[in-house]
Amino acid sequence: MPERRSSSGLRAFRPPLWAWVLTPAVMAVMVSLGFWQLDRAAEKQQLQADFHAAMQQAPQAMPVPAPAATTAPAHVVVRGRFLQEKQFLLDSQIQDGQAGVRVWTALQRDEGGIILVDRGWIEDPGRDTATQWPIDGAERDVQGLWRPLPAAGLSVSNRVCAENGPPTPRVQYPTHAQLTCAFEGRLADGLLLLHPAEPDGFQRDWAPDYLRPEVHWGYAVQWFAFAIALLVIFIVVNWKKR
Repeated sequence: MPERRSSSGLRAFRPPLWAWVLTPAVMAVMVSLGFWQLDRAAEKQQLQADFHAAMQQAPQAMPVPAPAATTAPAHVVVRGRFLQEKQFLLDSQIQDGQAGVRVWTALQRDEGGIILVDRGWIEDPGRDTATQWPIDGAERDVQGLWRPLPAAGLSVSNRVCAENGPPTPRVQYPTHAQLTCAFEGRLADGLLLLHPAEPDGFQRDWAPDYLRPEVHWGYAVQWFAFAIALLVIFIVVNWKKR
């Protein structure tokens, strides 16, 4: 077994075999997790750049049929009519420390498809309200950012088409599959974030709804710190008296 005498001759570095095997393995995992978090931070930086770049670009006409949204948002314009009777409230949305909801309204396209539009955040109206937030059903051009539906960390059950439900159902991060029952399969797979300059919206300060790069940097530092701490413990514990 490797052994190293201290300068005083009173101590020796004598780790057991299991420590020689386990410590480097655990350190390797920790360091790998740290670099993985750095990669995630770089990915989120790119997504942020794509998001803000899309906001600055001129809107492009939404293809027919609408493509499934990708992680890179697209600035688009869609022609259609809002359907007041087809609205949802995305529940549990915090804005400036205040609880609220986001109002999602269906937009019927002239070509037959349906786009779900996020009109923005409002203060929570309470669960007993029958308000449907009236909106003009005239034909119009609507522009915004086409992006995937926001997703929860855990799978959530949503009874979107429950019988005798409220006129404006509350939902908890529904999937496209959960929403299609309300539209007979005509709903495009994505969500249009209504442009801040568009009328008929509420509070809209759009930003990517995922962990910021700074959070991943913090996690990376933690994993690297854990690896260093484990190395220090390995040395201190096994620097034994003879």
